Amino acid sequence: MKLQPRSFIPYIILIALIVSTSALQPNIVSLDWLGIKTNTILPLALATAGQTLVLFTGGIDLSIGGIISVTNSLEATRMSNSVEGVVLFTLGMLLLGLLLGAVNGIIIVRVGLQPFIATLVTWSIYGGLALWILPTDRGNVPQGFIDVLLAHPAGIPVSLMLLVVLGLFWLYLKKTPLGKSILSLGSNAKASYLSGINVNRVRLTVYALSGFFAATAGIYRTAQVASGSPTAGNNFILLSVSAAVIGGTSLAGGKGSIIGGIIGVCVLKLIGDLLVFSGVSSHWAALFQGLLLIFIIAFVSITEQVKRRREGLL
Repeated sequence: MKLQPRSFIPYIILIALIVSTSALQPNIVSLDWLGIKTNTILPLALATAGQTLVLFTGGIDLSIGGIISVTNSLEATRMSNSVEGVVLFTLGMLLLGLLLGAVNGIIIVRVGLQPFIATLVTWSIYGGLALWILPTDRGNVPQGFIDVLLAHPAGIPVSLMLLVVLGLFWLYLKKTPLGKSILSLGSNAKASYLSGINVNRVRLTVYALSGFFAATAGIYRTAQVASGSPTAGNNFILLSVSAAVIGGTSLAGGKGSIIGGIIGVCVLKLIGDLLVFSGVSSHWAALFQGLLLIFIIAFVSITEQVKRRREGLL
């Protein structure tokens, strides 16, 4: 597969941010710093992984905000303080995320609603459920649960291990029939159908996986902040889309990667750090993130136009 110049953009930006951060704060880049950063980015990276799969198919999943809020609220208030209770409840939350995501897929596939409308509706429903479960920010999270997810076995953060697993998952998935079907569906849904791909099943599976990843993000956030919030997932919606696009995923579908999405998350998070180290208020982070997003979208659009013109001349 021929590499496109735009695929290198997020990596170049990330390297530039790390170099700039190191210049402003010498010796800051270390294993401890890496542990802190991976702990910070992991929830958004997980949410972005699910969002990226949905974007591959030309859809979008706004409901991840509600799913994260529901799982975070339940984990912070209903999980018992025992090994068996923590394990079983967490597995239950993963299953819940899978089911809530599948509901999105069923609505889109069977009812025929556009993904934006369907997931906007379910986001509202799931968000309301989270408010019913936990009206205000609070919670009592078992310390053992926190210790396991924030641990550093052999000096390596669990969060870093999970990011590596997430990257390996993508490398495996894209070689499977399901992964190839997802990318094919995003490139050309009609051609995918004519080639024998069960388009509805792939769409349903993608939204179920998005719900699963949103649940994992909610679970990790619970350990990260040791509390629950009925609005915990709201900020993840636009940030997950932004990270995916910065990482090279096309909003039109069919292009991108989960690894690129992880790089996009790192870029978004490091922009805030760089501003702080530069003496600029972190409140400006959203502005710079937006400008970066506009730049990348414009660059991709221009390169696509140039490519089409060249192909038209051949």
